[in-house]
Amino acid sequence: MVSRSSAPEMYVRLAFMIDRCFPGYIDAYYGPPELRIEATSGEKPSIEVLRDLCGSLQQGIEENPNLAPDRRAFLREEARAMSTTIEILAGNEPSISDEVELLYGVKAVWVDESVFEDCQSALNEILPGPGPLCERVQAFRERSRISKGMAASILPEIIADIRSRTRRSFALPEHEECEVAFVADKPWRAYNWYSGNGKSLIEINSDAPLEMWDIPVMAAHETYPGHHTERTVKEHKLYIEQNRLEHSIALNNTPSALISEGIATNALEAVASEAEIEAMLVECYERAGLPKNDAVRARAFAQAYGKLESVADNQMLLMYGCRATDDEVVNYGIRYALTTREDEELTLRFLKDPLSRSYRCNYTLGRQLVAAFLNQATDKKHAFWRLLSEPLTPEQLRELSMEERLLPNHP
Repeated sequence: MVSRSSAPEMYVRLAFMIDRCFPGYIDAYYGPPELRIEATSGEKPSIEVLRDLCGSLQQGIEENPNLAPDRRAFLREEARAMSTTIEILAGNEPSISDEVELLYGVKAVWVDESVFEDCQSALNEILPGPGPLCERVQAFRERSRISKGMAASILPEIIADIRSRTRRSFALPEHEECEVAFVADKPWRAYNWYSGNGKSLIEINSDAPLEMWDIPVMAAHETYPGHHTERTVKEHKLYIEQNRLEHSIALNNTPSALISEGIATNALEAVASEAEIEAMLVECYERAGLPKNDAVRARAFAQAYGKLESVADNQMLLMYGCRATDDEVVNYGIRYALTTREDEELTLRFLKDPLSRSYRCNYTLGRQLVAAFLNQATDKKHAFWRLLSEPLTPEQLRELSMEERLLPNHP
């Protein structure tokens, strides 16, 4: 008989056991050290052991009468994703579309190339002039590039600014802080390593181009009110104050990861208006000695260029659904995302990483899901706080968005 009080503990224990077979599965842990020690001792678990524990977890989630409904919903979706990862480890891989849905609770669909062509038309107006659009885009990007030293100088000021904005809007614990470091040879551009107690290390991949139009967005994504803020608030409110053990850990291939990326990709707009973001970029360009004309176009460029991010979702479907070659995947990105071969080599590396291949969709589908929820909210600040402080699932966000649409007299 499954213990009626053990579902959150089994969730954490199973996560560590999966991580032993799938290194990197756990993104962060700041719970009881003894639970980590117990879960990582002895021989590496077999697939059958993982399956049995996952089955016990799912049974415990359904049978425990003491679990609040929001805890049950959160753990139920996380456990479904964990079961999927175990089957992938066993060699029973679903289709890439099914993998995305089973892991993250959203559907990966092919984006028609006309969407990308519309984005390219917008970029053509933002960057007028002779020559192919791809060359004008790359010229703008190259003019916006800054050195690692300049980034190290500017980032603390940007982070201090958005931290102040975040603290004015949301209740953050007093003793929280971020540290920034530069690294190399990574499949990602930036990463938040949360260690608990309100502390994060933000690593930035200096192998990837550092471009000023993207720096404030990246900073907000990783720090305030993005990943660092979400981790800090949920650790404080859910784990420490409410003793919800399941929120002492963060996993990479579950619905909660999709929500986290959705929060992070909408982070800057949650604390700054469009006019404030534009002013921020102009100030950053001036500080770096970059062209003033580019500074006034930087925000419009970032918004239009950012919409081409879904190209990478199509590349994922091409690679794993259509079995396209590396060259076909790279050339597709160059054609529709207006990137360079260097950019696409990094995309290819990300897509080939077992931890990252379907995770790719979290940036686009997570952004869209969270944006839809925020756009339908009558109080956007309150809605964003709910995302930061409650264990909302993708299904709950869809339901809440629909409820807002059905409210009488809703604009």
